[in-house]
Amino acid sequence: MRKLDYLLQRWRYSVAIPFIPLGCDLLDIGGFDGSFLKRVHEKIHRGVCIDPHVEEKSNDKIMLIKARFDRILPFPDDSFDIITMFAVYEHLGEQRKLIADESFRVCRKNGFVLLTVPSNMVDTILMILKKIRLIDGMSLEEHEHFNVSDTVAIFETAGFRLRQRSRFQMGLNNLFIFQKTGIS
Repeated sequence: MRKLDYLLQRWRYSVAIPFIPLGCDLLDIGGFDGSFLKRVHEKIHRGVCIDPHVEEKSNDKIMLIKARFDRILPFPDDSFDIITMFAVYEHLGEQRKLIADESFRVCRKNGFVLLTVPSNMVDTILMILKKIRLIDGMSLEEHEHFNVSDTVAIFETAGFRLRQRSRFQMGLNNLFIFQKTGIS
């Protein structure tokens, strides 16, 4: 990744960090290298990053698991207080509904899913930035022109309630916060 890739990543993280409660168990889906867990290390009780590109390793607090998102997540029901997905959901294609359903299954009652999804016009901007070599723009071909507005319906169908939606990065990115309510 290039400097601008890291800057955009840190910006996404900074928008989400205030919503990470102390002592939580956190699952970061598509966390690439586990950098978000390292960033919130002091706040969390336990953190798991699952990504098809991560180098597997673990310690007493953080576990990095190399896995794809095309089947059920390898965790028991009600395992996590917080689930995060930063610049991941638009890449999931046919697995979007599965990941929303699985997030509901592994999320504890009153737990949250925090995800960032870029606005629809971002693909064009990223392609230009990649062409002039300001970013690496990881896996841009996987965006498939995902309509960011579909995010709410997919997660609400899975059983979550939208608690907050806000724009950041000059309106080019969206933060969604969904909560699992009711009986798990």
